[in-house]
Amino acid sequence: MELNLEPMSPKAFFQGEGGSFHKWFPSDFPMIAHTKVGAGRLLLRPRGFAVPHNSDSSKVGYVLQGSGLAGILFRGSSDEAVVRLKKGDLIPVPEGVTSWWFNDGDSDFEVLLVGDTRNALIPGDITYVVFAGPLGVLQGFSPDYVQKVYNLNGEETDALLKSQTNRLIFKLRQDQTLPEPNRQGDLVFNIYDVVSRDEGSGSVTVVTEKEFPFIAKSGLTAVLEKLEANAARSPVYVADPSVQLVYVASGSGRVQIAGFLGEN
Repeated sequence: MELNLEPMSPKAFFQGEGGSFHKWFPSDFPMIAHTKVGAGRLLLRPRGFAVPHNSDSSKVGYVLQGSGLAGILFRGSSDEAVVRLKKGDLIPVPEGVTSWWFNDGDSDFEVLLVGDTRNALIPGDITYVVFAGPLGVLQGFSPDYVQKVYNLNGEETDALLKSQTNRLIFKLRQDQTLPEPNRQGDLVFNIYDVVSRDEGSGSVTVVTEKEFPFIAKSGLTAVLEKLEANAARSPVYVADPSVQLVYVASGSGRVQIAGFLGEN
């Protein structure tokens, strides 16, 4: 396939009063499907809540701005972990883990999600499964079936299927509360806590399993590079089969990429 390395802007997947979710779709950018990586950007307004969901890909969340809460439920466990997140935090979300996200602050809470889609339903796309609301997976089954499987009466079945009318992201009322943080250290790591390599006119910070054991569950490594004004990064060559997905968080600049035969 043609090696198209043009910068790619995400498209809106969902937008509402509580926030939005943007994705890089492989149908628009075949290079993403070819390299089997995926990404999305979650933005929650104050009181914005992203309903419980899981996905078919392991991913790492990186907090771009603001602060908020995330709820994590591992497969085979009934103990929910709730963590506090702030700018610079990394939080891996392994495949099949259920999570929810909530902005309990006064400013926007934004998280970049980057995933490994080698085993995904659609290469290059992180497919999400929602449990509640009009898009919930139970909406695909008949009410009679849901009633029998969960041993409910008609009123309970209606409450399960119809009481949540909001879709992916919505605003919680002031009187609605969520569990307080009950876990932190082993699930969340702030990238600014790592000693950066000084590159003269910038810095490079690398977070691997050594610095943050839980990131190994995602199969990914996080790298934060900063360049000062008029600074240039020396050429970087990746010798193994790894794929790099680069997100520009702030500023502007120029990037050159050289192919195997020296083409620019």
